Amino acid sequence: MSRSDYRDKSRSVSPGPDGGEPAARDPHTRDPHTMDTVINWCRQYSLWPLFFGLSCCFVEQAAAFASRYDIARFGGEVFRGSPRQADLLIVSGTVFKKIAPVVLRLYDQMPDPKWVISMGSCANCGGMYDVYSVVQGVDQILPVDVYVPGCPPRPEALLQGLIMLQKKIMETERPAAAVLRKGGTEGSREALLKAGKTKSRDTRGPGYIDIPERGTSVRPPQFYGTRSDLMWTPPPHRIELTEHQTTLTEALTARFPGVVRQESPTSDMPSFQVSGDRIKEVLRFLKSDSDPEFLRLDDLTAIDESARRRPKGKTGPTPDFTMVYHLLSFDTAERIRLKVGLKGRAPKTPTVTDIWPSAGWYEREVYDMFGITFDGHPDLRRLLMPHDWEGFPLRKGYPGRATDMAPYTLKGAEGHEPLDAETALAGKVESGRYFILNFGPHQYCTHGVIRHILALRGEKIAGMDIDIGYHHRGAEKIGEHQSWHQFIPYTDRVDYISGAANNLSYVHSVETLTGVAAPVRAQYIRVLLAELFRLSNHLVWLGTAAHDVGMMSPAFYTMREREEILDIAEMITGGRLHTAWFRIGGVAQDLPEGWKAPVDAFLKKFPGRLREYERMILNNPIFKGRTQGIGRLTRKEAMEWGVTGPNLRACGVEWDLRKKIPYSVYEDFDFDIPTQTGGDCYARFLVRIEEMRQSLRIIRQAAGNMPGGRYITDDYRYSIPKKPDTLEDIESLIHHFINATRGPKIPKGEAYTATEVPRGEQGYYIVSDGLNMAYRMRIRAPGFANVQAIPLMAEGETVADFAAILGSVDYILADVDR
Repeated sequence: MSRSDYRDKSRSVSPGPDGGEPAARDPHTRDPHTMDTVINWCRQYSLWPLFFGLSCCFVEQAAAFASRYDIARFGGEVFRGSPRQADLLIVSGTVFKKIAPVVLRLYDQMPDPKWVISMGSCANCGGMYDVYSVVQGVDQILPVDVYVPGCPPRPEALLQGLIMLQKKIMETERPAAAVLRKGGTEGSREALLKAGKTKSRDTRGPGYIDIPERGTSVRPPQFYGTRSDLMWTPPPHRIELTEHQTTLTEALTARFPGVVRQESPTSDMPSFQVSGDRIKEVLRFLKSDSDPEFLRLDDLTAIDESARRRPKGKTGPTPDFTMVYHLLSFDTAERIRLKVGLKGRAPKTPTVTDIWPSAGWYEREVYDMFGITFDGHPDLRRLLMPHDWEGFPLRKGYPGRATDMAPYTLKGAEGHEPLDAETALAGKVESGRYFILNFGPHQYCTHGVIRHILALRGEKIAGMDIDIGYHHRGAEKIGEHQSWHQFIPYTDRVDYISGAANNLSYVHSVETLTGVAAPVRAQYIRVLLAELFRLSNHLVWLGTAAHDVGMMSPAFYTMREREEILDIAEMITGGRLHTAWFRIGGVAQDLPEGWKAPVDAFLKKFPGRLREYERMILNNPIFKGRTQGIGRLTRKEAMEWGVTGPNLRACGVEWDLRKKIPYSVYEDFDFDIPTQTGGDCYARFLVRIEEMRQSLRIIRQAAGNMPGGRYITDDYRYSIPKKPDTLEDIESLIHHFINATRGPKIPKGEAYTATEVPRGEQGYYIVSDGLNMAYRMRIRAPGFANVQAIPLMAEGETVADFAAILGSVDYILADVDR
């Protein structure tokens, strides 16, 4: 069937003479309706879904295939690895403009008849991601048979959607004529929807016509400026530099007089303005010659300064863009910030890839998002956006919402194919001498939509390129038009398996800038949930990574314990995958009555289960043969490339932010930092297994020593007040109204903090211009740096080893692409 065949209806014939069902064309068929019933009955109970998922919803789709739900009982059978073997495409999660052509290609490769389920609000309409990179509904490029609402839907909702599809097949399809000869009706027969005509462009759903979009209340048309200007707020939190930091500042300004200027005061770390023509010299000094040495480029990003609100009376030149470098010293566990102003709408600055190789992707991202050119960069091209994308999305003048842009249609999906593999490998390997293999973006072992382009000599990987951006949800742009509280649910979805741990990274940065201190009880609750989600993440990783090397059973067992953890999270927060439960200054609610019993029951049961997994997986000789000595990464490589989390600790580096730069009362807890020295796949498994034991220790201490007191700060200038207080105190009621509607006014300033999430260090660099939303929202994702280092582990290994390497790294594309 050609693509044009399903634009309106597929596999249909004219009705019979009486206007009813078409008559069967095969003269040997006595009762076509009986045959229709038999065929439909067989088809509805043997649907073969394609193994394909896009974002958060796919995790719940995978859970529906695990033991608790077991979709096979409902006729879903098993995942099919190839579209040629599948007849059901479940589009689970956000459809991105970069992945949409791939979705269309997979659908085209499926044989007839075929059906489509759209799972989740993002697949249905773009959901909460009304942003430049997201398609506002897969039904604009594919016919959809069943919609499953939710963000994400629970596994039970997908099972209900499957039952609805079965009913539709049985009641509406007449396949007998098509099977025996031609004609009849079978498979998807829905018309594609057209934005603004048969499909609303308002992603909030029906009933919102003429109601302003979120964020527009910041600038009401009847007022000049913004209401936030009318609100008073205290100055930002300020830190006193330590003696060691003062010494470093004096040494740096003395070494580079007139080049380096200290910014004072700051809210988080020493910060310096640097002359653009000397930035490489300063950075090289800080990495190799200063005391301490800053061995890691923690992050590199930019700010478009064109929309800055300048203080009254301030004159003089201002930069058009600012480059921001965050550096980390392992020796003293401290960071510093360097900033360089750039002029012009097409600015240039020197590359630092010859100082830190990890700058390769960071600089490409800045080029992609801001249009800043890095002189001397060895491979400067787009990174996240499609290669033929026009414009620079993080510039202030670029449309922030997809609904402000032309609708994405079937024509767009047909006309924007991914970059050719040989073009991507140009300059990395000699053309024509190697076999080129696309490993993804649709592949079992890629753990999401990512494309690894391999140059093979026989079975050995001689070179490779990594094409990311297929999961780019524009989270940083969204942060510029959501209030400080409204952005919290987006943080859950930055790493949709790590749950509430994502909230902590974000609120920690806001609290650092404002000086808000969450009560001790709230901090303990945060630690409890963050560690429960660390276990949840590691369980999903353990099962799927073992599956990558040929062990199927662990995936079903580990999902069993993960469901028990999600039951606890749901009891406490009301949410399952995305709790969105942490708040600026605390948590959303206090712990419910009876919360401790299921936690204690899990703590009693899980150690035995963990030992079982060790015997099943780590002691298996085949598993050892597939992982020991494979995918080695040296200690020096890991530190220089910005690798964090278990992947860093598996190289022998005893570094964990919970210990080295403690936050959220982690200093009150007794636990160890697991390390290994092998730096291979097996070492990464050993570290995460031991991390689960340490998380159990932390959870046991948090549950056993849970203090009393408040769950939210009483500093209501920034937080959402407790409901009883709003009923007794007019100030609390006013703050509740303001903070829950247009959001609190955060003082001008900036702050960068990071936390140790399950995959490594996740940091938020927030820049406030004194309004109720961020001027710049930067997310330092652990997967971004970890994935960039994969070629170091993979080149020289075999394709079979490559699957084991990818599983051992434990990345997730929502985190990498943001």
